[in-house]
Amino acid sequence: MLWKKAWRWWMVVLSAIFLSACSIDSHLYLQEAAVKIDDPFETETEQEFSGLIVTYLALPHGESTLLRMPGGKTMLIDTGTAEDWPILSARLAELKITRLDYVVLTNDQPEHMGGFASLSQQVLVNAVILPKLIAPSIRHVVLLRSNQKQMEAEQGQVLTLEQDISMEVLLPDEPLFLSPQNNSLVFRLTHGQLRFLFMSAVNEKAEERLLERQNDRLKAEVLKVAGQGSNQGSSQPFLTKVDPQVAIIQTGRSRDQMKDGQTEVMERLGESWAETYVTSHDGSITILSNGKEYRILKQKN
Repeated sequence: MLWKKAWRWWMVVLSAIFLSACSIDSHLYLQEAAVKIDDPFETETEQEFSGLIVTYLALPHGESTLLRMPGGKTMLIDTGTAEDWPILSARLAELKITRLDYVVLTNDQPEHMGGFASLSQQVLVNAVILPKLIAPSIRHVVLLRSNQKQMEAEQGQVLTLEQDISMEVLLPDEPLFLSPQNNSLVFRLTHGQLRFLFMSAVNEKAEERLLERQNDRLKAEVLKVAGQGSNQGSSQPFLTKVDPQVAIIQTGRSRDQMKDGQTEVMERLGESWAETYVTSHDGSITILSNGKEYRILKQKN
């Protein structure tokens, strides 16, 4: 009988120790999980940040930008070229992206949608956003799956992505056939008081259309420069109207390899007092936004 009582006593003690340890571990886990910082200047890592995270990815040939929203939604703007896919795939895996709420294909050029076929095989894509004007030509090039919702965006449309985050479509509104890239999807993303302008691959002709018809919708703190910094776009009148604080050029060319036209655009941006980043030199550029303030992080690849 004594050994049974002793055995029970030891079981009670061990159970108490086990439950106490579990309680402490659970408390610490919940405490760690609850640590989220909404001030972009109070965190050194993306994982701690609770606001909007915009990453302009550095790719050798094309363009791709990843948005991670406060509520958990994700959006990929363009998918780079087919040759870029191994690098894009590695970056998405590194960021633990296995599902995308939205993929935006801004035009039918290989630098912007060439990686979509590989992406849709590896990552679950819930919805694809296309510029309505050229949606048929994009569908002709890429195979959209039946389980992927298709959304056609047109000029003047405002899509609410999450609370305080919206996407306002500025172009295209009518065909500009002489330069097919001018039919690209141009939009302004707004997060609270901050604005991000995405120019896809348009050139000066489309900029003139924007200045004429969307003059009061162009102001933006962050500008994704058109056409990998080509001097066919980013005219001085346009840059003056946008008045960006930050400009991102997504190109695989190093500063030494840049064409004269790209150097000319960088000079224009400098004259506009924009803090300019080139992904071939600075690596992927991440912007942390809480809707009022933002912080820029550079990540060498």
